[in-house]
Amino acid sequence: MLRPLFLAGLLSLPVSVAQAQELEGFITRDRLPDPNLPALVMGGEVWADTCENCHGGNKLTGAPKITSDKAWARRIEKGMDVLVAHAIDGFIGPTYKEMPARGGNSDLSDDAVKAAVAFMVWASGGADSAIPYAEQNIATE
Repeated sequence: MLRPLFLAGLLSLPVSVAQAQELEGFITRDRLPDPNLPALVMGGEVWADTCENCHGGNKLTGAPKITSDKAWARRIEKGMDVLVAHAIDGFIGPTYKEMPARGGNSDLSDDAVKAAVAFMVWASGGADSAIPYAEQNIATE
């Protein structure tokens, strides 16, 4: 009897960033870890509202899937400023896949876009880049 209870307890534990790496299937916000940093919390909310449809794993869009260290590594190497500029201004990648400006949501503020990018990088193997960027560049109030 203890075994089912133990397993049920494990299932209710929060997901860590390490556990989120390379999640299978389409990713929704509830499958991702909960950050402690307010800017990343805001980024998670923006991601769920605007970015999830493409970056959750929709292969038709060509968007890098959140939690895919492999897909994000070369992007993270370019730096947070480049990633944020691409997200704010829009970008057409080397395979002619388009990242629309502000994820297609013109109502997003610069800080909301920055927070969403930082959240995606944080959840995709780039915590060392995302956390300092979020602490120094994103207003949460």
